[in-house]
Amino acid sequence: MRAFYDAGELACVALDAVTGPQVFLSGFPLAGSDPEQGEQFLLDHAAEHGNCLLYTPDDSLALTDIGVLLRSQHVGTARLTRPLFVKEEWLESEYFRDHLPLGGSRS
Repeated sequence: MRAFYDAGELACVALDAVTGPQVFLSGFPLAGSDPEQGEQFLLDHAAEHGNCLLYTPDDSLALTDIGVLLRSQHVGTARLTRPLFVKEEWLESEYFRDHLPLGGSRS
């Protein structure tokens, strides 16, 4: 897990796909899931709850109004979901959003 700060205040918490910790959104495990299933879950959740969606240039999907950005991470030969919890101003900022931890890798 990594924490990022902006002017001394917590702005983002990035979890690891393997070491987590595991968090759930409406019963779905956000860390360590199949990225396609994670994306479909977020799309379904947004449709059901009226969340605002945002695709980032690396094709990650965010629910901006609740501050969840779901990236993927290489783990050996697999890709697993890596959730980030991000303050709204950073999700709205192209600079911060695009510099948040991208995939990363684990052997």
